Amino acid sequence: MRYLTTGLTIPLLILMLAACDGGGSDGSGSGAPATAPAPTITTTSLPRATRNTAYSAMLTATTPAGTGGILWSLSAQSSPLPSGLVLQSSGALVGTPLVSGLFELRFRCVNDEGGAAEAALDIVIYEPVGYTHAPDMYDTPANDSFATATNLGALSATAPIVQLTPLSVTSNPADPNYDPRDYFSFTTPHTGRIQVEVYFDSFIGKLLTNLGGQHNGVPEEIVNGVAIAAGDDSRMVLDNAPAGTWYLKVEAQYKNTTWNANGYTFRITFSDLTIATDLVEHDLAAGTLNTQLQASLSGMPVTTGTWSQTAGTLPTGVSLAQNGTLSGTPTQQGLFDFSVSVDAGGLVASRAVRLRVFDSTVGDYWQRFGEHRYYDAAAANGDGAYHEHYSEATVVAPHPAYGSEGAIYVIGGRVADTVNTVYVFHTAHQANPDLEYKLQDIGRPLASERQYLGAVFLQHSYGGYIYAVGGELYSNTAPSSGDFTRVVERMQVADAAGNALATPGNWEVLSELPSDLAGRNIKGYAEALVVGSDTALDADDRIYLVAGRLQVEGTAGSGSYVKEENTAVLMYEAPTSAVGLGVWYRKTDVAPYTPRRFPSGGMIDGRIYIVGGTGSAGTLDTIEMYQPDLAGANVALATLDSSNYPTLAEPCYYAASAVHNGRLYVLNGWKFSGFSPVATSRLQSFTPNAGGAGGTVQQLATPDNGSGYHSAVFHDGELWFITGRDSFVQTPHYSLRYTPLP
Repeated sequence: MRYLTTGLTIPLLILMLAACDGGGSDGSGSGAPATAPAPTITTTSLPRATRNTAYSAMLTATTPAGTGGILWSLSAQSSPLPSGLVLQSSGALVGTPLVSGLFELRFRCVNDEGGAAEAALDIVIYEPVGYTHAPDMYDTPANDSFATATNLGALSATAPIVQLTPLSVTSNPADPNYDPRDYFSFTTPHTGRIQVEVYFDSFIGKLLTNLGGQHNGVPEEIVNGVAIAAGDDSRMVLDNAPAGTWYLKVEAQYKNTTWNANGYTFRITFSDLTIATDLVEHDLAAGTLNTQLQASLSGMPVTTGTWSQTAGTLPTGVSLAQNGTLSGTPTQQGLFDFSVSVDAGGLVASRAVRLRVFDSTVGDYWQRFGEHRYYDAAAANGDGAYHEHYSEATVVAPHPAYGSEGAIYVIGGRVADTVNTVYVFHTAHQANPDLEYKLQDIGRPLASERQYLGAVFLQHSYGGYIYAVGGELYSNTAPSSGDFTRVVERMQVADAAGNALATPGNWEVLSELPSDLAGRNIKGYAEALVVGSDTALDADDRIYLVAGRLQVEGTAGSGSYVKEENTAVLMYEAPTSAVGLGVWYRKTDVAPYTPRRFPSGGMIDGRIYIVGGTGSAGTLDTIEMYQPDLAGANVALATLDSSNYPTLAEPCYYAASAVHNGRLYVLNGWKFSGFSPVATSRLQSFTPNAGGAGGTVQQLATPDNGSGYHSAVFHDGELWFITGRDSFVQTPHYSLRYTPLP
């Protein structure tokens, strides 16, 4: 095994169980009679320890009847125990460790008949809370970018890369040794499976980890670390990773003015055998399923491996043959999760696989498209960087590359920071295939960076415009800046006849959202539901803002602002000419709906349906209705509370929503599990009854991944899911398209 060390003497937490660990007996017994029945070691891992903290663990084993008791010791091939710990013959490992780190140990047990067994087990000893950042050998010069990554050399199945000596990062800007991130590069010889484990992730503060690669010769981040070991460590796995240069990034998180200093170590391993298939999509309209799962060994296709299903469920009528063929006639539709393994000459690889079964003649199914990239005209195939985009507004509006179906515009939102960029997400409806399923910057940014905003398209007799409403202003240290805006802007994208302009106009500032509430100053509005009513008459074109939060002075003239939930309906009368500013009204209804943040919803037949969200009652699963009067500050024509409607399958907030053919579709959203947010994976539709009261909620095909903090739109009759994020998990590298039922 090859190790990289820094020569540092600072104590610290460290590493994982060795790749060979995990247990049980290897059946060997040096000096034991060949016929002596051996014990079986049942301990598969040792609990983590902390330096200067009392530690106790018990090694366990079973032994055949009549072979007496068991005595434990360190194997002659083992490294010494860490200072402060002792191993008792009973198998008790006790003491107070005086050092931190990873210790690769080998334990031996012998029964009274001389039967012996040995097992390799690691013990990880963390540094106690209160770690003090110290520079390491990679800080001068700093390895803080792809370009300056420390070269760790070649990784292979026989040569893992292990960092034993602790390294340091700190997110404290005041630290003279400020070192927020480290990059390391390494190479692989052929297609295989890369696994990276970093220790630790959240023991003190939080480390962000990522495994990156190269695309068209350009480095990019690919896989974020996932917490392991009760959140103390993180792991990244990349199956079917091609030969090339790879990057490990470790970064100390800075959030909400909270900084941290962390020490960490890592282990990188490689397997020559890897399974390439992760998704199989089968259309029942195409007939019988007959698909060969793919694997490679040392970069060559596996043709004689033995396959088996190790977990999960296949649809009725489908089976997996030993040669890796999925075949049969499915009698169930949906997305099925299962795991497979392949044995190629004694080397075994496993992977989770999904099978999607759908009927394209009926509808109600998802499909994956693209790689979730920005468009870069200078790059091969137009492949820009991966994008992770959320908290934006999305709207369909005319575009010169599209016909009557228009294009999908993505406005503002957040990547690493809040942005003001306006993109078009291209589907396959335009002539340049390099643009397909990518986000293209149209060069028309908003006046300010904004997230949690709303957007609608209205076609007036004098032109078609995208309106951007409210939102929260720039933030680069946390998901929320707390600084809202009242700004309303619009950008012309179509002429008076609805034909797309060759080049969109510039954003123009309109009448701002209301600035006063009972004598108190309102700074802005965000986290609301914004819907539009695009009518035949300019005089009736409207935009409505419902729920969300507004930021007002705690007392008039105080200059001290608090974020309050919006309890009113705001209505915007759009200008009736190209030079007008429009007018905002605050409706005078009393308690028109349950106040909430991050609701979803939409307008059907002149009625606004408000769905989910989170407020004083927690995350909601309810539906309410508000039917606005078109005139000024007039109260609603009708309102109905949640008792008049069915509930969602589960509570959710910041779900995506879109209206199509008289149905409101609600996609995913976050909910709370205990104190932790969890992204749900669910598509459901609400169809109101005639007259607006009552209706039905229908559960539809489950999307491939959970998400929230996003929007979704129907484009050319199909629902597109292109933004959003899971809770603390990287956005998958694909977009999803849903084909609805008739």
